[in-house]
Amino acid sequence: MWASASFVGVLIVIGLPLWWKTTEVFRVALPYDRINAFDTEAHYVTTRLTILACDEKTAADVADEIQKAFDSSDVIRLKIDKHILHPELQNVLNTVADEEEATEKVSEIINLDEPNTFYVVQRKPLNHHVWVGPERLAFFRDSGATSKLIDCLTKWIYQPSVLLGARSELADEARQVRFPSGSGYHIVLSVVHPKPHKLQVDFDAAEAVEDYVGTFVDKLSELHNFTLKSQWLYLLDFEFQARKVMDSSEVGYHYAVRQERLHSLLTKLEERAATHVSEQPTMNLALYVVPCEISPLYIYDQNDKKVESPVQAFMSPKWGGVVLCSPECGAGVYRPRSQLVMGTFVSQLRKLLGITEKVTIDGVHLVPLHSVSPRDWEVDTLLRIRTLEQVSSAERSLKSLAKLLGEISNIVINEDVGASITTAVTNIHDSSELMMAGELRGAHEKSRVAFLAAETAFMEPSLLALLYFPDDQKYAIYIPLFLPIMFPVILSLKNLVLWLKGASPKEKLD
Repeated sequence: MWASASFVGVLIVIGLPLWWKTTEVFRVALPYDRINAFDTEAHYVTTRLTILACDEKTAADVADEIQKAFDSSDVIRLKIDKHILHPELQNVLNTVADEEEATEKVSEIINLDEPNTFYVVQRKPLNHHVWVGPERLAFFRDSGATSKLIDCLTKWIYQPSVLLGARSELADEARQVRFPSGSGYHIVLSVVHPKPHKLQVDFDAAEAVEDYVGTFVDKLSELHNFTLKSQWLYLLDFEFQARKVMDSSEVGYHYAVRQERLHSLLTKLEERAATHVSEQPTMNLALYVVPCEISPLYIYDQNDKKVESPVQAFMSPKWGGVVLCSPECGAGVYRPRSQLVMGTFVSQLRKLLGITEKVTIDGVHLVPLHSVSPRDWEVDTLLRIRTLEQVSSAERSLKSLAKLLGEISNIVINEDVGASITTAVTNIHDSSELMMAGELRGAHEKSRVAFLAAETAFMEPSLLALLYFPDDQKYAIYIPLFLPIMFPVILSLKNLVLWLKGASPKEKLD
């Protein structure tokens, strides 16, 4: 009986709990309550709008109309301040020659470098209802221009529809084009010269990237880290299937390539570009020098109409852009026009990074860009888009992971994954608070930390450690091992209980 009791003690009292403990899935404590409480649709950004008018009535009327127009938006909240222009500044604005000079006068008094703040200033001698420059400033003529001013704020400055798309799971048109959020991007310019033995191309790709693309991304350094590269690709020939079309040009003809055929060129470039050298996404810029046999080459759209443009180029969403350069082969040396080519690439980069095309508004003048650098208020728009996008994405990733953990019991959550999840939850909360307070730069930084932490946790390889060994397989292996041993132990429990009570098992049986 002592032997039977020892077996029971070793196998049941010690063995079973020890086996259960050593085979359980390790999971650190996670803030499930905070994750389940996430409400992605509740996030919004507070932004400051300051109205400076010549009189109190105009300031109040303009402020009330703008406030009513944005009251229905749940993704952006305006904090409107209204003031009366100082008589001296008012006199200056009414007498200076043009709006650029007026902007300089305003900037001497007001800090236009403050992010997430936009100024609307009345200037009576204005040729348009509204004038918008590259700084965080717009001039309006009088209270009658309020409707135009609202259109400008809605379609250009704040873009609530684009912000809704950044917050939503469904991708809108702008989101389908721009690259997803990330810690940084590689921008690679590839000069593709399919037949170098027939034509010499004189183009300094490295200098062009530094001068144009580098200047463009310098202003966006607070959003992403950019790595600029350039390369030459030779002997990458492509069958355009171009047809010869007679025209009234100097040479009397050109070659036409159908737009849908160009997608195959992207596949060819992807094979040779060798841009996958990092985990960070790559924005591809390809300058393709068209062979002399099919030069000049023009793109024809789906309606078989020639694309009239100074540069024959096309763009692929979330991949990059291609410029087709048709050389004049008689000279022997071809020098692409850097300003035209790189300007096209910068225009494509704007869309890939999330800067949308500005629709025309009657009575509103938007100052054309005089350099490759984005406008100040466009940078603010990108900060709002990326902040909402990163916070929403981080929340969805964590909620999906929490749901997955509830459905699959043998997913391991180690300390590193737990720390990443906790970091993401904390920074999501902090970013939301900063967005509501109007601290855009701080909110963006917190949202980026939350996004990267959530992605790290969701893509952690250790989560898959025990997925190949589910519970049914665990019991299928251990039951045949323990069951033959446990049968005699369990059957002896009755006699062991009687023995412990002081009765003789043999007498009980008699």
